[in-house]
Amino acid sequence: MPKHARPEVVVSKCLGFEACRWNGETVHEPFVELLAPWVGWHPVCPEVAIGLGVPRDPIRVVEQKGRPRLLQPATGRDCTRDMQNFCAEHLDALGLVDGFLLKNRSPSCGPLDVKIYSSLKPGASSRRGPGFFGGEVMRRFPMLAVEHEGRLHNFMLRERWLTRLFTLADFRRMASKDSMGELVKFHSRHKLLLMAYNQQQLRIMGALVANPEKRAAPEVIAVYGDHLGMALARSPSAGQVINVLMHAQGYFKKQLNAAEKALFLETLDKYRAKKLPLSVAQALLSSWIARFGSDYLAGQSFFAPYPEELMEISDSGKGRDY
Repeated sequence: MPKHARPEVVVSKCLGFEACRWNGETVHEPFVELLAPWVGWHPVCPEVAIGLGVPRDPIRVVEQKGRPRLLQPATGRDCTRDMQNFCAEHLDALGLVDGFLLKNRSPSCGPLDVKIYSSLKPGASSRRGPGFFGGEVMRRFPMLAVEHEGRLHNFMLRERWLTRLFTLADFRRMASKDSMGELVKFHSRHKLLLMAYNQQQLRIMGALVANPEKRAAPEVIAVYGDHLGMALARSPSAGQVINVLMHAQGYFKKQLNAAEKALFLETLDKYRAKKLPLSVAQALLSSWIARFGSDYLAGQSFFAPYPEELMEISDSGKGRDY
């Protein structure tokens, strides 16, 4: 299989790139450091970009007349219009990217878990929702790999984000060649992965690749990309993934002994129970591919959807059912 494509990722600048938090600090994120050799970073700090400075008085998202406003209580400044203008200008000018890694709970960058207060009064109630920049990202790019760093402390969520990110990067690399032959190769090497994620979309994408109407490659690739985004938009269930793992294991049913088959089934049970990451089962199958040989399986991205160096199983235990 070709070397993994290099994803382009928009990242909150405070995640180790610059001391630009409201208190003048940076956030040390080991996972961001681990990712650095494998991705192209595009750091951004919306709050500094609109001139709030470092350090700065905190800002809050406050509901007023049914609409969120971005306010700075200490100064009375309403930052809403400035932030909206920045989001539009920055995202309009953004080149091709594959994903976003944003600061959780940030009134600007947070994609989904920001406190939205009912008023500026002390002790005001709040609900959870997106920040201004993070919310606009989610609205504009629902098919891309968008996460905040807090959720990536959980190995299952991290695996899913990395899988989506590197698959989209591979598609972008392929699409730049405007070749039906390259699209066929892409579809072939991601077939098991797509089978795990969304079999309905897989069938639609297979029909597009067949291209019975002989449409031009750029047109087919563009439509295929839309369906790829839909296929990856929702995480696969454990049952869907296990079906693919069992399908792959069937290639070696004559070579494996009873103990090996039992170990594999035990691994699947632990994966289903969220006691092991998917990468453990993938690694076990990969060892059999190397041992017994299978050109088809060896070329499947499902067994190495992202670089092996990123396959960590450290886990905070948080966010699994967020």
